[in-house]
Amino acid sequence: MTDNLLLSHTRLAEPLLSFSPTDASAVHRNPLAGLRQFGPHSSALFGPEDAIRVLAIAPADTADKVAGLLRELRDEAQPRERREYLPPFPGFNAAFRTHLYAAGQRRVALPGDLDAQLAASSTPARLLADTVCGEIRRVRDSGSSFDVVVVHLPERWSRYFTADGLDVHDHIKAFAAQLNEPVRTQVLNDQPMSYHCRASVRWRLASALYAKAGGVPYKLVTGGLMNPGTVYVGLAYGVREPGGPDQQFVVCCSQMFDSAGGGLEFVAHDFGNEVDARNPLLSAEQMRTVLSRALDVYADRHAGRRPVSIVVHKQTDFTSDEVNGCIQAWGTADNLSCVTIATPAWRGVEVESVTGSGAPKFPYATSRGNLVQLDEFSALLWVAGNSPAMTAGGRNYLPGGKGTPRPLQLTRWAGSGPLEEMAGPVLALSKMDFNSDSPYTSLPVTIRYAQVLARIVKTENLPARPYDFRLFM
Repeated sequence: MTDNLLLSHTRLAEPLLSFSPTDASAVHRNPLAGLRQFGPHSSALFGPEDAIRVLAIAPADTADKVAGLLRELRDEAQPRERREYLPPFPGFNAAFRTHLYAAGQRRVALPGDLDAQLAASSTPARLLADTVCGEIRRVRDSGSSFDVVVVHLPERWSRYFTADGLDVHDHIKAFAAQLNEPVRTQVLNDQPMSYHCRASVRWRLASALYAKAGGVPYKLVTGGLMNPGTVYVGLAYGVREPGGPDQQFVVCCSQMFDSAGGGLEFVAHDFGNEVDARNPLLSAEQMRTVLSRALDVYADRHAGRRPVSIVVHKQTDFTSDEVNGCIQAWGTADNLSCVTIATPAWRGVEVESVTGSGAPKFPYATSRGNLVQLDEFSALLWVAGNSPAMTAGGRNYLPGGKGTPRPLQLTRWAGSGPLEEMAGPVLALSKMDFNSDSPYTSLPVTIRYAQVLARIVKTENLPARPYDFRLFM
């Protein structure tokens, strides 16, 4: 770095969330406070007389506890942590403007002797996965009406959760997604039953169940840096049997989101032996295939229309072949951006200006939304950081409470315009994970959910077709 390099600094405003398709004033920066005040964006989808039906599958000795946890979601709870950010939970009906009920079968208890079976089995992970999946298939085929299946995997079975290339959690998700009538699942561990802050538990579980049932808790306010009509595609790669003699680069996954952060669908591609696993980069033809497929999915869901513009996110550098493949699929270099989102070793704290010979003061972690331009094509964006705009009183608030936030390094390989136009959507899309009660996640959902699918397809042979992203939440 040269001594005379001057870094350009901008602070992006905290993105607004919309909680109504018709009321432009129903906006908030805090997702949970917005739900409490306005209700969900899709409140018309589930009317006050409707209900979201949940069926629970659990060990025989925890089935009642899981049922009690679901009943608990109907009740209010005061926060016992993160009070700057976390509002009181008003009860499921008040927050989401609809009811939450147990499905007809209420709950399904796994075999009472399953612990003994697992202890005696030579392949307990496979036995556990097959047992749970068998119950999911049975209740699906039984004619029971439900929207979401909750599966409890207690901590005492944790030694069986992964073995011989099988991940029980991922196998359950993949199995349920491939059924003729896919089943949306919520997998629980023991923590929700005992965690000290019941408001946190209820917000997180209630938001996830509402979204998985087909609801939309909130959307991003479009306009400004979120250009209406833009689609955001996240790519992630996977390697089967990493480090082994049969290591194979087999997966390229794209996760599409629209300009309001609405989930479109996963698309998985298996290139088999066409790509060197030691250097998993795509040829122009392969990238064209990936992006063309994503655009076809978009057109299928939008009456044949194309998006106005397209942004492609991934975590590795784009080669010239990959950029050319994107251009071939899109048909032009105009209104196309290719952006790498990496995690460098930088950190950040705020510095108070001082006069005279006094030493600088470092009062708090750097603010979320800080953008430092490194050169014409790259910048550092603090997605994690101090977030006073999401607190009730505008006080300092750092999720996690301690540590020095690290930025994301954004590099644009195709596209033009101010770097704020590249960074703004990344900041906004970090707020669109409905499977969390946090104000944001460390990565935009384009990358975060593409990673989820890439992880799953490394061990599960999912057919190469589009999947609703809610199936893998």
